[in-house]
Amino acid sequence: MPPVIDIHVHITPMEGFNPEAQELVRRGRKDFEDAIRFAASPNEFLKFMDSAEIERAGLINYVSPDVIGFTSEVNEWVARYCAADPRRLLAFGSVHPRYVADPGAEVDRLKKIGIRALKVHPSHQLFAPNDYRNGLGPLRGMYERARRIACL
Repeated sequence: MPPVIDIHVHITPMEGFNPEAQELVRRGRKDFEDAIRFAASPNEFLKFMDSAEIERAGLINYVSPDVIGFTSEVNEWVARYCAADPRRLLAFGSVHPRYVADPGAEVDRLKKIGIRALKVHPSHQLFAPNDYRNGLGPLRGMYERARRIACL
């Protein structure tokens, strides 16, 4: 049987949620205690992956201070978390073009700390994916740098 890869898993630092968002997540999940346990320990999550026969997982995190509460610190958190087993845990982070002075440089920095892919989440980041056409110039800088790095 080929390996199973779950490329969209939300393992996030519980302390990063604003109270309203955390309550919404808590109400919507019967396995909230597992989510807390997995967020606290990459080894616990890796054991869960083994029990479910999942070879690799993409851990989705993104900067969303206005809606969810996550600041750019979530990038460092997921990079540290995935360092427990970078072959199996793929760190997704993000650059929020409204909250960083140089989005291109931020893409470079994220790559250096171990972020392997970028997440753009329009409904939680409050911009459209093509808003660089509508005046959000820093978004273009983020895309251009990400494209350049991906081609290396």
